[in-house]
Amino acid sequence: MMQRLLTALLTCVALVSAAVQAKLVQHAYYSQAIEGSYIGTDPNRTISVYLPKDYDTSTQSYPVLYFLGAYNWPDRFAQSLAKRFDTFVQDGNRMDFIVVMLDGDTPLRGSFYVNSKAHGNFEDFVMKEALPFVNANYRISKQPGDTAIAGFSMGGTGALRFAAKYPQHFNHVYAMSPGLFSEQGMQDSYLADEKAVAGYKLFRQQLAKAADPAAFMASAFADYQGLKLWQQGVDHSNLALVLAYGSAFAGTQSDAFGPHYTELESSKDAWQGGFGELLRLYTNPHVLSKLQTVHVEVGNKDEYRWISDGSMRLGELSRASNSKVQVEVFEGDHSSRFGERISERVLPHFATVFSKHTEL
Repeated sequence: MMQRLLTALLTCVALVSAAVQAKLVQHAYYSQAIEGSYIGTDPNRTISVYLPKDYDTSTQSYPVLYFLGAYNWPDRFAQSLAKRFDTFVQDGNRMDFIVVMLDGDTPLRGSFYVNSKAHGNFEDFVMKEALPFVNANYRISKQPGDTAIAGFSMGGTGALRFAAKYPQHFNHVYAMSPGLFSEQGMQDSYLADEKAVAGYKLFRQQLAKAADPAAFMASAFADYQGLKLWQQGVDHSNLALVLAYGSAFAGTQSDAFGPHYTELESSKDAWQGGFGELLRLYTNPHVLSKLQTVHVEVGNKDEYRWISDGSMRLGELSRASNSKVQVEVFEGDHSSRFGERISERVLPHFATVFSKHTEL
């Protein structure tokens, strides 16, 4: 572990707000977990740390919230969120916790924060590199209940998965518009879109015949970078999403882009499980017993219908069992009022959660 920390690039960019004396520190970090991925994900990552305004003048340890970025979000999303955090504090609100922001961007625009041959080992990056780095370099509270994880869209999916798998590290989870299947959700998603599925199968065929797979993928993925991902229409972006999801959840060490479930029936569980396992996990009393708070929010008009349906199904099952899972449905679509949701829901939620624990 120390060797991994020593290989980190500790160059920092500190963005300081004069008004509140809070700051965003961005660490360049070379990830051995992501190095050597099949599709050529850049192992040079950024660990962005937003510090409370009194961090440099106190000696206390702080609770920490990890926030995972969405699909197609590069690391600079942290700078936008930091401005929102500054405004929250300027408005007179207390924010006595650290926020660590991580992205899951890859040449296919999203790793889903899991280990895979295609994208690289993003779960290991978070758990074995980023967390130890933060704990070693910042005054992080070791008290139970003082660590949380949240995220938006793909990041919300990742947050739910991490909290369920590592409750000893993440006691609270908050998922904003997460990818989450109901029992029938996969059939309503882009994973079943005929054009996207045909494109995925064609890509697999072309990749198998490519003399230089790396060059072929670099060319194939060029139009998925930045805004180009969305500018060529929904068929184009749907194919990118299927390629990213399929390689994350159905790929293997011998076949980075596993066969679509319409080609191989035995792979259906893997395709369903990426988003589908969350419903099972968060209706499992054993999983929930290890978490302190679980909050999911989703728009009732999410353009990805299966996201609304999946979260609302979780809410229905949670209310029926009187579980601790809280599902909030708001008026809007996938990204409606994202900034306001951060300021008016997410930050107040964790300010309350962490302050209640401190009072105990």
